[in-house]
Amino acid sequence: MERHYHYETGTYTPRRTFLPDEEYGRALDTLVKGCVDVMLRDAKGDILLGLRAHEPAKDNWWYVGGRMQCGETIHQTAVRHVKRDIGIELEADRLRFVTSSTMNWEFRVQPPAGNGTCDVQVVMMATLTDEEVSRMKRCELEYLEQKFWPVKDILSGVREKFPMQIVNSTRRMLFCAEEDALLEAVRCGAPDEEIARLARAAFAYSGIEQPVVQA
Repeated sequence: MERHYHYETGTYTPRRTFLPDEEYGRALDTLVKGCVDVMLRDAKGDILLGLRAHEPAKDNWWYVGGRMQCGETIHQTAVRHVKRDIGIELEADRLRFVTSSTMNWEFRVQPPAGNGTCDVQVVMMATLTDEEVSRMKRCELEYLEQKFWPVKDILSGVREKFPMQIVNSTRRMLFCAEEDALLEAVRCGAPDEEIARLARAAFAYSGIEQPVVQA
């Protein structure tokens, strides 16, 4: 079930304008970035995470992805970053929406690094074939290491290894899968007992841990 929609009013023409670091840094002080991260899974269902080489989220295990460009849909951004980060051409129709969140980072790449940056994050999901996994090529500018992690390891709550955003979006992915099965059962007129079972299965993944906000 699609949970994201894109609307256009009139004709929009993107301007590919490059900002030097100083000017971009001032923009980050006043604007919220739109970012798209992609939860890539292998045939076993394990999730690809990369050890980030720089801020934000430096030294954290994170999805492939990054900033949206003006005029892009989230699908177009996701396809572009998958190609950059692992060298795989991914068809947009293989992507599915998982969740969205807002994030405030203490640090950023652009000086002054301590000013941080704020993002609106959209998480998409796709499954790679074994052949695509065999052809993956890590973007060394973005990631120190990449590996597929079992879902159970991500959900184990090891905070020093997996940030809360990764744990919560993984749980949300599982909820979406169970919710899809529930909706399909309703459409097909499944017995009430089966619908109840599927609803309980979805509910098991509905709890999302809330971040601690310091005053």
